[in-house]
Amino acid sequence: MKNIIRSAIAVAATTGLVLTVAPAAFAATSASASTASSASSGASARDIDESFEQESRNGRATLEADYSVRGDEEDDNTFRLRGELYDGDRRTLRQGGRCAYVEVQAFSSDEDEWDVVKRDRVCSYDDTKRFRVTAHDVSEVRVKTCQVKYRSSSTSSCSRWERLDLGF
Repeated sequence: MKNIIRSAIAVAATTGLVLTVAPAAFAATSASASTASSASSGASARDIDESFEQESRNGRATLEADYSVRGDEEDDNTFRLRGELYDGDRRTLRQGGRCAYVEVQAFSSDEDEWDVVKRDRVCSYDDTKRFRVTAHDVSEVRVKTCQVKYRSSSTSSCSRWERLDLGF
């Protein structure tokens, strides 16, 4: 609580100080800040921020995710995916209920095959699991959402592989 109050006082003091600065000095500061922000925003022509949703074929597993790509070349970039996997299978394990499952694979131009960069599951009806993925120097990324047995790796009702647009 003390930290919140101290922060609020610091913001109020800083705001008061900024309001007492001469208008010409304030205009010069804001002009240089806007120039710096426009320069940093144009630093990489292929920075991408996208969102997507995906369901298993039977609709009992759902993925909602955001991803970003920083870098302008296939050999020098950083891919980040942040998602939530939702288990919508109401059935119990005895009734044949399954877990929601997601798999993320990346392909690099230096390699000859897809590499699994993330496999995750959530096994509780009406529950969501958050996850993150980071990969470097990728040329393609694909994602699929499935259902999987509780203690198995055999998938079922998988969506088609969805290739993400990385801008390359």
